[in-house]
Amino acid sequence: MILFYILYMVTKYTRSELQALSKRKLIDIILKLQDSFLQMEERLKLLEGQLHKDSHNSHIPSSKSKPLLIKNLRESSGKSPGGQPGHPGKTLIMVDKPTYTIMCKVTRCERCGKDLSRIPITGYERRQVFDIPPLKLEVTEYRVEKKLCSCGHLTMTSFPQAVDAPVQYGINTQILVSTLATHGYVSQERIGETMEYLTGYRMSEATICAIQDQLYQNLTDFEARSKQHLIHSEVLHNDETGVSVEGKREWVHVTSTEELTHYAVDPKRGKEAMDRIGILPSFQGKAMHDRWKPYFKYRKCQHCCCNAHHLREATFFEEEEKASWARPLKDFLLEAKSAVEEAQSKGQDHLDPELLGKYSCRYNKILEGALEGLPPPIRTGKRGKLKKTKQRNFIENLLEYKESVLAFISDFRVPFSNNLAERDLRMFKVKDKVSGTFRSRHGAECFARIRGYISTVRKNGRNVFEEIKNALLGRPFLLQKWRIANQFLKCAATPDTSRITVLSSV
Repeated sequence: MILFYILYMVTKYTRSELQALSKRKLIDIILKLQDSFLQMEERLKLLEGQLHKDSHNSHIPSSKSKPLLIKNLRESSGKSPGGQPGHPGKTLIMVDKPTYTIMCKVTRCERCGKDLSRIPITGYERRQVFDIPPLKLEVTEYRVEKKLCSCGHLTMTSFPQAVDAPVQYGINTQILVSTLATHGYVSQERIGETMEYLTGYRMSEATICAIQDQLYQNLTDFEARSKQHLIHSEVLHNDETGVSVEGKREWVHVTSTEELTHYAVDPKRGKEAMDRIGILPSFQGKAMHDRWKPYFKYRKCQHCCCNAHHLREATFFEEEEKASWARPLKDFLLEAKSAVEEAQSKGQDHLDPELLGKYSCRYNKILEGALEGLPPPIRTGKRGKLKKTKQRNFIENLLEYKESVLAFISDFRVPFSNNLAERDLRMFKVKDKVSGTFRSRHGAECFARIRGYISTVRKNGRNVFEEIKNALLGRPFLLQKWRIANQFLKCAATPDTSRITVLSSV
């Protein structure tokens, strides 16, 4: 629109008409053109900046980056690619007791052809093949007896608790389906097709949904316990990302620690959604996030900002806008990170106060010096706030939230970045890319709860298949702290004092 406006202004007058205008009128036209060109230049700069943004210099996730060569922020280690010396690796190892043993016998000498069938064996050479047996559904039929008493009453035994329908799938089949759906991100239609190819029986989408819904219901108590555990944690990682639900844009909120993950789907992104989730309003520890304004509305907790975001934004200003302050800021943050890691490797739990003071002064010096080199804010209209450049906004934010940005050097419990939450969200984005959308809100909520359970199971080094089985059987995985609490409550309700004594020692 600005370009069209400029062209209109240029072609409005002919040479003879311009020559006939007064000097004052010509100056007015030139000033208008100058303002228009400045606006066009600013707009062009903004569009070029958007074009050059990707995952290495902005908040844009790598999944949305253009198929171009992305610059890596990591410094070269000088090591060759692949596993390094001392890396344990994962490979097949021979077992002492194989399932089957097949003897390949020697019958004749390969040199002279003599019969060796009766010659004693001098030794063996072993090779083992690991394989999966052909999949086949085994059908188990349960029959309950009926007996007629002499009194005329017909007595019948009861079926096992898990056998509650005339025809149903067993627990192992349910586990496989749930694992494919929530851990493998396979669509329900493909799961049905896969089951038909492997076993000869096609599972309906309604059955798959019912299995997932049963798992979702069985994890209700797990999710409630998770939220309470997160509320009382020392450090929380928080993040959010867009996801499609019923064709509309909604938001997935993640709250996580090193041992626990919680997801929630909500139509809103900001404080209204976080209040409904109910974790941050009661949290009083240290909340790690990406410096998004709604997080700072929670006053009970201490806020910590992700410095990986700051490095990416500084990279953008350095590469695209040639900002001279960006490189010193990046070097400072990385140097402070290295200092913390070195102190931790030596068993220290804090930095020297004098070093902390130096870092604080250096931080101020870099940012305050950067502000001095930037143009002052300008007023684009008669009213409203002064317009600031993106560089100025970024620097002023870093100064305003200085304590949150440098929290990692004053408290070693606080990590340098919010990468934990970003990694936890990545799998949700994979699901969104595979499916395109969740066809119902309940489906999105089911996936969120089950995926949070699986993420927690993996963080604690447990087997996903086994723990899904336990959840389907009504005994989901519990953190060690929860188990001890459950045992204590059980002991408190029983007069067996010997058990109480043992548990108190734990």
